[in-house]
Amino acid sequence: PEPEQQVKKTSIEPVALKEEIKVAKVLQGKIGQLVNQLGLMVREGKAISAENITPVLDEAKDSLNRNDQALLTMLHLFRQDIKISDHGFGVFAVVLPLALRLGCTEEQVNILGMAALLHDTGWSRLPMHLIGKNKPYTPAELRLIHQHPGIVENVLKKSHGIPEDVIVLVKQHHEYNNGTGYPDKLKNASIHELVEILQVADLYDESVHGITDKPGMLPSNALKNIYQSARKGLFNETIVSELIHVMGIYPLTSAVRLSSGEKALVVEIDKQKPLFPKVKIIYESTGNACESAKFFDLAHQQGDELIKVTEVIDPIDKIEDPLGLLRVSDAEMVC
Repeated sequence: PEPEQQVKKTSIEPVALKEEIKVAKVLQGKIGQLVNQLGLMVREGKAISAENITPVLDEAKDSLNRNDQALLTMLHLFRQDIKISDHGFGVFAVVLPLALRLGCTEEQVNILGMAALLHDTGWSRLPMHLIGKNKPYTPAELRLIHQHPGIVENVLKKSHGIPEDVIVLVKQHHEYNNGTGYPDKLKNASIHELVEILQVADLYDESVHGITDKPGMLPSNALKNIYQSARKGLFNETIVSELIHVMGIYPLTSAVRLSSGEKALVVEIDKQKPLFPKVKIIYESTGNACESAKFFDLAHQQGDELIKVTEVIDPIDKIEDPLGLLRVSDAEMVC
């Protein structure tokens, strides 16, 4: 066949978020199972094969090509429990679109995706109460936690087909350019060029879902904190700016108040008009819950009086969300 025909044959057609959510839901389950398996192998010190990881990586890239918001919607759902498998999925779901947005090569995207799935599997050898502790760690607990990158590194060094770059990323994902990281307090050129991409994805999911010693926060606040850290020199500002572009000013599933007085969930982001997402109205301006699904695309309004997002709402606030409708745990409820 002609090259043009080959491209058409292998190209992936975009699909609506509602359709891709179904695929992303299944994929999230697969990724969670895979991270659990990887964690078990790390705990037992068994060699890991890259062949176990590649199929899921390929499926995720295909999903992003069909609709780049489905996996991110799954990431933002409310989690009842705090698990490393969910965190592995969350970092994976952030790092892939971020790497693509930054113009990484396919090889670099694969390296980052594999590292995202593996980076925290060393926690499988640590006491489980340290995950989601939501209180400051003691010095003894910190010493334990600082071991987790090395635990995975030791297993990966005897594994099959794991690229050296993946091993380095896993080992260095808590190293910072200013030398304040761990385990080796590396600086600048001593740190792999892709580490910061993995770090901001890791920190974003960690911040939103309260994986470590601090409670979870609103996605918009997590982005603000990461941006402030970049302004202080902890992260590359370009990487953080692109993270914000990927997530949107109002990340998916954010609960927001509109200038109309209605309260809504952000269900799709318009990359050209990030301040005007598509929303699902949950509460009318009267305060009553909507009786039926009501969607509104803020980016495509008619007339002079444009409805805007005025603020982000914390769905934990029972006054704002008396019926508990703004904290979403099922992606299909968003669509």
